[in-house]
This record gives sequence, structure tokens and C-alpha cells, in this order.
Amino acid sequence: VETVPLGMGKSPARSAVKPVHPRRLSHALIFSPDVPRAADFMHRTVGLKTTDSSADIICFMHAVHGSDHHVMGLVKSEGPGLHHLSWDTASIHEVGLGMEQMLQAGYTKGWGVGRHVLGSNYFYYVQDPWGSFCEYSHDIDHVPAGFDWPAKDHPVEDSFYVWGPTPPDYFTINTELPSSS
Repeated sequence: VETVPLGMGKSPARSAVKPVHPRRLSHALIFSPDVPRAADFMHRTVGLKTTDSSADIICFMHAVHGSDHHVMGLVKSEGPGLHHLSWDTASIHEVGLGMEQMLQAGYTKGWGVGRHVLGSNYFYYVQDPWGSFCEYSHDIDHVPAGFDWPAKDHPVEDSFYVWGPTPPDYFTINTELPSSS
């Protein structure tokens, strides 16, 4: 909860805005040609458990010691690759400021600001110089240690985002595939 002295607004002046530095790495989303097989591997070798999925297209996995809704995400593609790394920020305000920071630095290809369905987090994605994405994220769901999360298989149309702009065509392209160049 933000508290501000009486007579002051909650939003700082543009000249008072400080650079956004995320608090921690939240999760990675990787491309896989066989999402169920990759999820089985992550479960058997690392001990991750499925939190939510959508057909054989995407699977989100959490750690049993207590973690974000997902520390690993797997998404279907013709081959392996990195889709994005997600960085946790302190507020939705920092998600927006992170977006502004990237735009000012010349990184204009991105998607957001919006809110995901699975994980419930606010987001902004910016395409990095090598074609993957960095996500500024805030307020992702938490799975407590020992909690048996009721994993569900969600319809594709109800698994991506609640609100925000339409994702750009390039958002789902695996740029690590030879055919993408």
C-alpha cells in the first residue's frame, strides 16, 4: 500500500522518475517442439509441477518450495529457443516506467501494457537485440510451499491476456529457428 503525505499526488513528476531496475528474475519461457515431453522432463529432473496449461501449446510450472505461479513456461514451436525472460518489478507503475525507459532507449518493438490470465500478472514485453523478449512483470500469482495447486487445462482463447493491446504478429515467432531469418 502506497502512502503519500496529504497535499501530494501519488504520481511523481517526469523529472523525478528514477530508472527501473527489476527486483529479481521471475521466470523463463522457452520454445519446445513437444511441450508435454518437456514438461515431463522438468517434472522428473527438477521437480517442477504443472500450474496451468492450454492444450499441448503452453505449460506453466511452479516450484514445490513456494514460488511464483510459474518459474518455467514451455510454449510450442518447431524447435527449441528462448521466448522471454521475465523480470519482477515493485509495481504496475514500474512496469509502465520500464516500458518508457525501453522506448526512450530505442527499443520500440514490444507488447503491452496488459494483464495475463494465467499468472494474473501485469506485463510489458520489449524485444531484445537478439530477437527474444524481456518482460517487465508485476503481481504474479503465488503458489505457497506444499500447496497442491489445482492445475487446469484452459481453452486457448482464455489463456493469454485479459486486457491490453493485440499482440503484434512477431510476438510468437521463434527467432532461433533457421526459417525465421
